[in-house]
Amino acid sequence: MRTLQRGFVCFALALGLAGCGGGDGDAASAGSAPVITAQPQSVTISSSGVTTLRVAATGSGALSYQWRRGGAAISGATFSSYTTSTAGSYAVVVSNAYGSVTSNTATVTVHDDAGTPGNAWNIHTGSHAPDLADTSGWLPLSIALDTLEVSSASPRLSVNRASSSMATVSVDGMAAITLTRDSYGLTIRNQLSGDTHVAFNLSGAGATPLTVYSANDYKLALSGAAIASGDGPALNLQSKQTAFIELTGINTLTDSATWSARTRDDGSAMDLKATLFAEGPVVFSGSGSLAISATPRHALASDAHVRLRSGTLTLTAAAKDGLRAAQAFVMDGGQLGITAPAGKGIRVKGKESNAVGNTPALGFVAINDGALSVTSRDKGMTASWKSSDGKTADTADDPDPRVTINGGAVTITTTGAPRENANAAGGKDALSPKGIEARSALTVNGGSVTVNATDDAFKAGSAVTVSGGRVYVASSKASAVDSGGALTISGGYMVAIGASATESALNASRGAFTVTGGVFVGIGGGNSTPAADAATQNIVSARNVSAGLWTLRDASGNAVFSYHAPKPAQALLASSPLIVTGGSYSAVTGGSYSAVTGGALGSAGEDFHGLAINPTTHTGGTAGRSVTISGRLTVM
Repeated sequence: MRTLQRGFVCFALALGLAGCGGGDGDAASAGSAPVITAQPQSVTISSSGVTTLRVAATGSGALSYQWRRGGAAISGATFSSYTTSTAGSYAVVVSNAYGSVTSNTATVTVHDDAGTPGNAWNIHTGSHAPDLADTSGWLPLSIALDTLEVSSASPRLSVNRASSSMATVSVDGMAAITLTRDSYGLTIRNQLSGDTHVAFNLSGAGATPLTVYSANDYKLALSGAAIASGDGPALNLQSKQTAFIELTGINTLTDSATWSARTRDDGSAMDLKATLFAEGPVVFSGSGSLAISATPRHALASDAHVRLRSGTLTLTAAAKDGLRAAQAFVMDGGQLGITAPAGKGIRVKGKESNAVGNTPALGFVAINDGALSVTSRDKGMTASWKSSDGKTADTADDPDPRVTINGGAVTITTTGAPRENANAAGGKDALSPKGIEARSALTVNGGSVTVNATDDAFKAGSAVTVSGGRVYVASSKASAVDSGGALTISGGYMVAIGASATESALNASRGAFTVTGGVFVGIGGGNSTPAADAATQNIVSARNVSAGLWTLRDASGNAVFSYHAPKPAQALLASSPLIVTGGSYSAVTGGSYSAVTGGALGSAGEDFHGLAINPTTHTGGTAGRSVTISGRLTVM
C-alpha cells in the first residue's frame, strides 16, 4: 500500500467517515505564460506493463494540465504526469492565466510478448498479459474498517458528510464515490469512468461485509485488513470491472453459516457464491498474505478470471470449492494453498460468447510460476467444459478448456474414492477425483509437477504433452496419465505410476503416443504402445517387473537407465537418450549403482521419485533378458 503523507479529517459520526482535500500548482515568474522545461518521452512497454508520462513546466501562478491521446482529451488526466498501458500518441496542454502551450508528442508503443512463458496469457485472447501491474497513477482513499474513517492524501479527493450513514467522495470537485453503511454492511459505489482510478486502502478489522460497485477498474489495497462476516460473503465485488487486490501484511476474510438473499441496486437478485466473490476479473499482487475461509460456499470465485501475480493466498473451503472462475485462472508467481475437504481445488468453466465484440469465452488454466499446493476430495484442478454445454451451433465461440504449466511448483493431492453409482432418483452419484483435468489439452512445458490422485492423475480430452520440467503422477485407483487423444513426450523427466490390474501408467486412448525426447518411466497394469514410426528416441517395454531396483545395463556393466519401482507392476515402459540404437543391454533386478559427475541430462546421481538420473557402473543384481536395440520400440 502506498504510504499516505498527509490526511484531512472532515467528520466522524456513527459512520465515522473522515475526509480530506487540497490543491496544487507550480509557482513561476509573474506575468509569464507556461514554458515546458522537460518534454514527455516516447517509450516502448511490454503488453503486461504500464508507463508514466511526465512533463515539467514553469509559468506564472497555478498551472493546469490536460493530457490528450490522439488529439482527444483524456478524462481525469489533469496532472503533470499520466500513467497508461495503452498504445498511442500523447501530448499535454499546459495552461495558466497568461496562455497555454502544447508539449511534443510522445508515442507509447506496446510490445507483444506473446511468446514469453512468464507473460504468455492474455485474459482476452490467450496470448499475453495486459493487466495493470504498477501502483502509480492510483488515487488513494483510505478506509479504516475498525473505525470506518475515510481519508485521502490526494488533493484531487475530498470526503464530505452526506448523512449519519453516508459519505460522498468528490474527485476534482465532482461527487463520484459514495460510502454507505446499513444493516448488511459497508457498500462502496464508485461512479468514476475513463482513466481515473481509485485505490481503496483497507485496514483494521470489520465485522460486516464489504460490497463494491464500480464503473471502472479499481484497486483494493489490503493492509492488515480482517473482515469476519456475520451474514454471507466477506468481500462482495458486484462490478464487472477489474479489481486489483494488492496485499500487504496479514489479511483475512471469513464468511458465516448464514447467507441471506440480497438484491442489487437495480433490483435484480445478487449473485453470492463465495467468501470473496467478484462479478469481474480479480488480479492479486503484493508481498503480503490473504487467508480466505468458507463455510457453506466457495472460498474465492469470479464470473470472469482470477490471476495471481505475487503474494500468498490461502483458501479453505469446508463444503465446496477452493477457487472457481468462469473464464480463466492464471498464476504468474506467489504462493497459493488450497484445502477443499468436500469439493474441488480449482475449477474453471468456460462460457460461450457469441455476441459481436464480446470477450471470447476461454476456460483455461495457466501456471507460469509460483508455488501451488492443493488438497481436495474431488478434482484438484480442472478446466471443465463439455461440447454438449454449447448453446449455439457456432463452434467459434466455444471455450478452450486447457491446462498449461510453464513453470513453478505444482503439488496436487486428491483424497475421495472414485465412484459412479445410481442414486434413488435414477441419476448418477458420481465422484471422479482426478488430479489435473483438461477437457481439451494438458501441457507441461516446465516447472515441477507432483500429483497423487485416487482417480486419473493427468486427464485430458484431446492431448497430453510433456516437453519439459519434472513430472511425477501417480494414481491409487486409475491411470497415471489418461489422454482421450494423443500423448507426446519430448523432454523433461517423468515418472508415471498407475494402479495395478487393468489401469495404465501412460494411456493414449484415441491418438498417437509419440516419444521424441526426455527421460521417463511408466509402471502399472499396462501402457499404450508408442508409435515406432513417429518416435525419434528409443523406448523399451518390460512385463511383470518386481518391486525394487530395475536397471538396463550395457555389456561394460554401465547402467544407462535405472528405476526403483515402489511396487510390482505388470508393465513397464521406459525411454532415455542414453538407450542407443545398436546397443546391447540386459535387464537387471536389484544390485546397486554409482553416479556420473556432471551429466548432461540432470544433476549427477539425483533420485527423482526412484528414477536415477545419469547412473553409471552397476554391480550385483540378477540379470534377466538381454536385447540389442534395433528399432525405436524394444520389448524386453
